Amino acid sequence: GNNEKYEESEKKMSLILGKEDTERATKIRVLLVDDNKVFLRAATDFLQRQCGIDVVGTVCDYQQAITYAQNLEPHAILVGLDEIGLEMIIRLRKLLPSVGIVALTLAEGDAYRQAVIDAGADTLVCKTELITDLLPTIRRVARLGLF
Repeated sequence: GNNEKYEESEKKMSLILGKEDTERATKIRVLLVDDNKVFLRAATDFLQRQCGIDVVGTVCDYQQAITYAQNLEPHAILVGLDEIGLEMIIRLRKLLPSVGIVALTLAEGDAYRQAVIDAGADTLVCKTELITDLLPTIRRVARLGLF
């Protein structure tokens, strides 16, 4: 049945990647970018407890975020929005066209959502809805083909 297929694909992946990489390969690699260190820590703690998510980096400096994004090969990048956030999304989208980008904000509204999408983000998640909305959103935008 499905279990046998799953085990078979796990075996193939272990042979190709080596055992320790198999677990990493099946997880969604997430990079968190936000200038609020308290929020960054809370979001990281929340995500690390979720099955199938691997927070590969957290960064509060936007310049450093570009380097992290290029070196850590995330499947999804969560970007906290402030004045620089939209510009950051535009740069990330140009550099990494296939990576899922989720804007995180306290502001809501259709105009705001449209500005974020026009900048190149896949979607917007309100920070107050993090616990309910963030995981399904990450899984949707990560584009792994596994989920």
